Amino acid sequence: MRDFLLDTQTIRYWYGSDCPQHTAVRGNVDALRHLTAHFEVKPKLLISVVTLGEIEFGHRVALAPDPAAQAAYIKFVKEELPEPSELSSDAAAMYGDLRTRLFNKYAPGDKRKPKMRPEQLVNPATAKELQIQENDLWICAQASAHGMVLVTNDRIQAIRDVASGMNPPLIIQNWTIPNTASITQ
Repeated sequence: MRDFLLDTQTIRYWYGSDCPQHTAVRGNVDALRHLTAHFEVKPKLLISVVTLGEIEFGHRVALAPDPAAQAAYIKFVKEELPEPSELSSDAAAMYGDLRTRLFNKYAPGDKRKPKMRPEQLVNPATAKELQIQENDLWICAQASAHGMVLVTNDRIQAIRDVASGMNPPLIIQNWTIPNTASITQ
């Protein structure tokens, strides 16, 4: 049974009752817990240390920080997702593989250099930037390397495309869509 790695937006939607996606995400969390209630070993809901860093950054640069609200959010993360998932050498190797695949497919020929950041890659058919964030690439690599299901609503189609056929595979679920949480083997 696979564990689930929830990205920053998914955590925000789960926590934030003011978000339109809250009901769907909360419903999927509840459905997963109901599906696995009778399991002796249950899948874990995890958060990447990369996501924890994104949360810390968001709190530190908030225009109007509300310490009480920030503390409540951190408490939610620690109580609902007690085990952060650390980066490992397996995730680093998968990151290198994913980034190489993206570079080989999407680095523009006339500007192609190994130091290109994922944010600089473009779709050759449309010449539009892929809008891949470095942290998303790390989280995808982490989920894939450890056989976890990545729960995200991010636009990462280019990563999905290049990850096709990788072993272990990149498995993604979008819990902003009602009734999509499922246990994958």
